Amino acid sequence: MKRNYFYLCVAAVAFFEVAIFWLSVELADPLPSVIAIVLGILGIYLAKMYIDEVIEDERTQKITEITALRTLQITWIGLFLFALWIIIDALGEGIRRFNRPLGIFGFRLLILLCGIIVLYVLLSLYYNKKFGA
Repeated sequence: MKRNYFYLCVAAVAFFEVAIFWLSVELADPLPSVIAIVLGILGIYLAKMYIDEVIEDERTQKITEITALRTLQITWIGLFLFALWIIIDALGEGIRRFNRPLGIFGFRLLILLCGIIVLYVLLSLYYNKKFGA
């Protein structure tokens, strides 16, 4: 199996996991989610054993690093805009009509995003110190 086909399989397993989680919420039973997670991990582990090409070399590791960083940046910007949209939507016609649960969710999302920035800076400082930069 090619590496890109493996990544498509991982994405399919992730969508399957979300569908099973949704079913678990609808049924108010966590057992289907637990079973699906265990089977998903097992399936990904077994699929990784059948990859024909080299899994990691310096080039693929560099591509993975750049892809992960760009994904983090784009996701952060998207979630930041979504949080602002939620807060503005919660304001409605003014402060007197503030939708409190929705607004609190937006502010919690902003706090989480700030925490991601702090985590990124702390890890950057740690690895700069560790590798002597």
